[in-house]
Amino acid sequence: MPRRNKLVLIITLALFSFAICALIYPLFGREKLRLGLDLVGGVHLVYQAQFPEGTTAEEQARGMNRALEIIRTRIDKYGVTEPTIQKLEIAGKDCISVKLPGFTDIEEARKLVKQTGFLEFRMVELNEEGNPVYLSNYLENDQAEFFDKDEDDTRLFAEEWYEGGIPVAILVIDGEGNLMYLDGAGNPVDVEELKRIPTELRAWIPARGQDGTTLTGAFLEEATAVLDQQAGIVTAMKVAIVWSKEGGEIFNQIAERIYNSGPLDSDQRDIGIFLDDELISAPQILQPLYEGGRGEITGGFDIPEATRLSHLLESGALPMPLGEEPLYQDLVSATRGTITVEMAIMAGLIGIVLVMLFMIIYYRLLGLMSSLALVFYGALVLALFKLIPVTLTLAGIGGFVLSIGMAVDANILIFERMKEELRAGRTLGAAIETGFNRAWTAIRDSNITTFIVCGILYWVGSSIIAGEPVMGFALTLFIGVAVSMFTAIVVTRTLLRLFVGTRLAQRTQLFSPHLGRKDV
Repeated sequence: MPRRNKLVLIITLALFSFAICALIYPLFGREKLRLGLDLVGGVHLVYQAQFPEGTTAEEQARGMNRALEIIRTRIDKYGVTEPTIQKLEIAGKDCISVKLPGFTDIEEARKLVKQTGFLEFRMVELNEEGNPVYLSNYLENDQAEFFDKDEDDTRLFAEEWYEGGIPVAILVIDGEGNLMYLDGAGNPVDVEELKRIPTELRAWIPARGQDGTTLTGAFLEEATAVLDQQAGIVTAMKVAIVWSKEGGEIFNQIAERIYNSGPLDSDQRDIGIFLDDELISAPQILQPLYEGGRGEITGGFDIPEATRLSHLLESGALPMPLGEEPLYQDLVSATRGTITVEMAIMAGLIGIVLVMLFMIIYYRLLGLMSSLALVFYGALVLALFKLIPVTLTLAGIGGFVLSIGMAVDANILIFERMKEELRAGRTLGAAIETGFNRAWTAIRDSNITTFIVCGILYWVGSSIIAGEPVMGFALTLFIGVAVSMFTAIVVTRTLLRLFVGTRLAQRTQLFSPHLGRKDV
């Protein structure tokens, strides 16, 4: 076997092994294929963004990005699995499409999208000695009172690195005055469960000015991601914030108190930024006074991180109102989706088996190699669907099944060219190389036209309401055809080269029933 062919075979087997592992085991956070609403059920809403007259295109683009981030944050907190939130342009109007798999209440979904988030700023609770208070301190405390007796509001326990959010809250029970642990939904939490948390979570109390006013997002006028020129990294970003006049005064009072509470890098020097009781950032206070109501949040952010944080800081409410009624809403039954998935899988399996049987019967050994390449093709395409990930709709599965037939179409062109070369008396090796080389131009041109059509279909589907079936069909067909070119030109060719120089190469009846038994 030539060294080059051996290397390609090793790479092919490695790709196949990776594809199988990706399908069987969770890789890159993906446990299973992502299915669309028409297969798993859920709610689909489309709202039109209503910008005031005179809003510039730049302001509209910024507002849409903020709105998407705000809605995504709210829905993620609710626990919806893999929601899809994206921009649409319908009849020249900016719209927001929200798809919530597994959601069963369309009215609840509408409330979730249009609700107002609450942004507040908190500081670390300190005990009488001026030391930070942690969850473990409360768990070990026998007294039914807070460590800071001057603050009787809710304590939130969270860290940025603790699995993305607030695990518990402590509240005073009216009447008896006992402390009670609650989760984010307001349900009681077992103390023994909390004791198993292997981390020190700080207790956060509301950050208040001298007159007792709580610092919230209502005082924040602007948060912008800008280049951090002092970070020493070209791509490092920071978030510049601007307070209102009253907010700037309150913030300076809080900043002075936090700055004097402990040395640099100590736990009490942080100010916590909470959105709907979830910690989104905890920057340190580096100076006691911030002039002009301006401040900065640094930390070597990259562009997406700084942009997301700036959007969240401005997310007390959506940057523009949405239409009172959605342009489009649909509730898809999960039962219908389950039946559809089973039928689609069965159709795909039957299609693959029939195609493989036809290829083996008609092309003998060539068909067997083509069928092996088809198995590789199916595993690689499904692995790509899982890892990208691609949201599979029923139409998307149809595109994948269609691409199976197109996957062997290239092999048929190649095999027919090989038969002509074998009839002309060429050896198997020469017939393989010539057949592949001469069939390549036809395969290339036909697949390019398919790619163009897929691109047009995807563009059309992305600009219409409920265009996901069109987009899903286009995307899965595009990926399937692209992978089929690789399997036909590389995988099948590599497998056939294994027979060159062997005794099987002399038995032409193994390669096609239409060839004689003469030696080649």
